[in-house]
Amino acid sequence: MEPTMTKRGSGYDLEWASSNVSMNVKRVKERNDAIKAEISVTHMSVPITRSTPTLTSESGKDSFVRKLNRRRKGDDYQIDWEAVVEEMAFVVIEEYRQGKPDVALADVEEEDGLVWRIENIMLEDITMFYGDGASGKSMTACFMASLLDSGYMNSDHNLVVEPGRVLYLDWETDKYEISSRINRISNGMGVDPKTTGIRYKPMVHSLLKEMDTVLDVIAEHNIEIVVIDSMGLAVGGDIETSEAVLDFFRGVRSLELPVLLISHKNKQGTIFGSVYTFNSCRMVWEVQKSETSNEDGSLDIVMLHRKSNNVPQQQPMAWNIAFEDIDIKYSRKDVYDTSQRSRLTVPRLVEKVLEENGKLTRRELNTQICSIKEVYRPQEEVDKLHNTIGTAVTRLKQKEKIDVTGIGDDAVISVTTQQATGENSQWIETQV
Repeated sequence: MEPTMTKRGSGYDLEWASSNVSMNVKRVKERNDAIKAEISVTHMSVPITRSTPTLTSESGKDSFVRKLNRRRKGDDYQIDWEAVVEEMAFVVIEEYRQGKPDVALADVEEEDGLVWRIENIMLEDITMFYGDGASGKSMTACFMASLLDSGYMNSDHNLVVEPGRVLYLDWETDKYEISSRINRISNGMGVDPKTTGIRYKPMVHSLLKEMDTVLDVIAEHNIEIVVIDSMGLAVGGDIETSEAVLDFFRGVRSLELPVLLISHKNKQGTIFGSVYTFNSCRMVWEVQKSETSNEDGSLDIVMLHRKSNNVPQQQPMAWNIAFEDIDIKYSRKDVYDTSQRSRLTVPRLVEKVLEENGKLTRRELNTQICSIKEVYRPQEEVDKLHNTIGTAVTRLKQKEKIDVTGIGDDAVISVTTQQATGENSQWIETQV
């Protein structure tokens, strides 16, 4: 039954096979109950007109029919343009207004396991990186985009990646800077920069104002992942208000793709914007530049997991970023060797301190971890941390990761012989 309709980009493709007529309807907008759309009409594969009629207006449709008849007289080509326009208006209005259909939950098949785009970092949903300026968050977004585009994996990264075509939406810089970053990161991975499939779009207006264009780019290039850099400018309104933020995230969700969203910190050191910013994301990472300095001039950053939905809390992870003339190389680094070691969980710290020292008394272990966590007073806080350390020691001993000889503060705690010989000694800062 004519016409056939297919969703594409910001609109729909309609076809009347019997008349060799097709229409691309996009940029559908409703204002004051009036629905308008940009329509391109093709007859026998030849473009004949483009117009923006009001689909809910009889006079608007009549004017469009007259225009079509001037281009291709209906009597000469056996086309009932009035019927075609009425059918187009009906199906487009119905599709636009109905939204997504309801479903019976009993018929919904559960997904097999957790779907990651980048394992332990980015879900098939909205993931946010936020941090101070110059913290490395945008550079790291370019690194993630390069991994997603190429599907590149090696032991330096220790990541499992589900590759896909990436669209980078940029409000912050320009194509030259992002291209330079991507090229140098590709060089650092040993990947030819000329093979990148990343699409780049400079953004001027808010995401919502440019949504139709973005959807068309996504459809044209079969985009599977979107990077938004950054949220402050992408919102277009007052990012501190719930209305602007909720409207923005409704737009982000309408992309129906995994999104990596970059944002900044406010003066209080939290995510800039309404509380709905944090609530609307499914995975949130704070990116911090480590204060430790490297002799080779490379930069260390630490990613701190702040939120997840339906997944365990992830351990902090650290990256070393080495800058050379033509390449930028990312490699995993032990968080313990950065200024953010205090962010590690107490069990991780117990293992790392013992790895570093071989063996310690319980008193010495308590002192070192209190120093790392910078807990010196009041005494109740010290006692609380000592209890947490004691619990961690007990559980690690049960797992045969450490040995404990003696009792009380003078008990000697050490890594097991198995751990000391190297088995399972590789430190990976991800939750398992």
